[in-house]
Amino acid sequence: MPFEVIEHTADTGIRVWAPDLPSLFSEAARGMLSQITELARVEPVRERTITIEGMDETDLLINTLRELLYMFNGEELLAAALEVEMTNGSAAKERIGYEKYDPRKHKLHMDIKAVTYAGGDIRKIPGGFEITVIFDI
Repeated sequence: MPFEVIEHTADTGIRVWAPDLPSLFSEAARGMLSQITELARVEPVRERTITIEGMDETDLLINTLRELLYMFNGEELLAAALEVEMTNGSAAKERIGYEKYDPRKHKLHMDIKAVTYAGGDIRKIPGGFEITVIFDI
């Protein structure tokens, strides 16, 4: 498992690691979304492509997670898959597979209110990259 859930005072978080930045973004998305619902029940029946921008790679990753959280909270769409093409260190083209939230099919685990910058920056580690992301619940 390329992510683990971590305890945080009154919040929750994930520590994610991957061999490259696109995989780190995808695994961070999977980690956050698995906190919201059982991902095995979410099917990517629709797709959208978006461009995300940020000041640097960490900001770009946080903005990606914020967009996925908005899709759920604002549009009632659950992402099931994320493919990332880094266009440079501050922009990415992302393809998101998703489906409409259905309370009969998708049981909610927790309500994530926000993605925070607490936890630090993307770090280079042997064999790839790592980040810790904390969520307000």
